[in-house]
Amino acid sequence: MSRSVALVLSSGGARGYAHIGVIEALERHGFSIKSVTGCSMGAVVGGIYAAGGLDKFKAWACKLERTDVFKLYDFVFSSQGLIRGERVFKQIESYIPDRNIDELKIPFKALATDLNAQKEIIFSTGSLYRALRASSTIPAVVKPTEFEGLELLDGGILNPLPINHVTKDDNDLIVAVDVNARIPYDHSRRTKTEIAEDRKFSIHLEKLAKKWFRKETKRINSSKKKLGFFDLMMKSIDMMQDRITENIIDRYPPDILVQISRSACSTFDYYKAEKLIEEGKTAFEKAWIKFTGNSYVER
Repeated sequence: MSRSVALVLSSGGARGYAHIGVIEALERHGFSIKSVTGCSMGAVVGGIYAAGGLDKFKAWACKLERTDVFKLYDFVFSSQGLIRGERVFKQIESYIPDRNIDELKIPFKALATDLNAQKEIIFSTGSLYRALRASSTIPAVVKPTEFEGLELLDGGILNPLPINHVTKDDNDLIVAVDVNARIPYDHSRRTKTEIAEDRKFSIHLEKLAKKWFRKETKRINSSKKKLGFFDLMMKSIDMMQDRITENIIDRYPPDILVQISRSACSTFDYYKAEKLIEEGKTAFEKAWIKFTGNSYVER
């Protein structure tokens, strides 16, 4: 059986930390990752891995608390987005220097979306951080990235799981990781304290959204549950991406599909790295058993 892997990593915001767990599981089982293709958070994790900086990135991410996440948001309240999106990449770059994609030890591609031409843009050369910044620009949240006269947005808008752009040899296994899967999630693992703190985090984001729109929302009857701005926006994007992902998987079925439930956490829960990395490891083991019928990987 092939020991080489062409890895494809999906969009998914904070759930993308699970990509780290999948990569660690692959390496622990002796697989060699020969190429990485990703978009949005999948591009961030994949690009940093290809640059050899995943351990440093993991250590940094696992130290983030809720208050740290807000400190990384460089709020601008412009007509095109809530945050600029530069501060977090400058922080990461202080640990892992930028370099050209051509020079990475593993071939890497990041996908972004050309807002005006409404087409995919593939970064396989040039500055790594420019590619990651463009690929992870969540619409209406992060200001579009300008590059060579183009306005670029999140690659997940048009292609949340870019299997069709994978670079592989004939004997490589294609391993695709979808962290937006519509599969059940055991919420009983969340403590009451965690649920309460997550709610506070969500409310704070909602207040920032109201400030962005510079208007107050009307008080609603407490007996009626309505989605706030971020929840409504992300749920709409989620439905769109679900349909696109299903079509991509049907058209370009990977050898191994690793799935992490969309309900594992919110898109913006970037303070949950440790938990999500473990989710990724567990999800890979499940996918491997499904692929081989055997939990043991021969070395």
